Amino acid sequence: MTDWPVLLLIMEGIPFLAFVYYLDHKKKMYMLERGGAERAKEETLDARLERRLSSGLFLSLTGMSLIISPNLARFAGLETVLTFELLVMGIVVLCSGLAMLLGYGIMKGKKLYSTSGGILVFK
Repeated sequence: MTDWPVLLLIMEGIPFLAFVYYLDHKKKMYMLERGGAERAKEETLDARLERRLSSGLFLSLTGMSLIISPNLARFAGLETVLTFELLVMGIVVLCSGLAMLLGYGIMKGKKLYSTSGGILVFK
């Protein structure tokens, strides 16, 4: 029964985060349709890299803490058990964080290289 607050936080927090990303995407698409392409693309690659890195680290650490927290609570004297639902949620959040970190690595690699004239050139 002690897992309910954590379950509710994750079940409400992740869809809310997806909704915020959806609204941001809709805003950018609306600005592109209205001709404000320069305002829609005002976010630089460095800002996107920083946001992806911080989000990836946050999600990865959150997923690890969901999996490890019952074991740490047991050392503190609390009677807790890692339930299957908590394990699945922790794995999903951990994997999404790792995917964002992988995307960060891919985007960082693309930043270093440029394809000018069909030849891969190091900047």
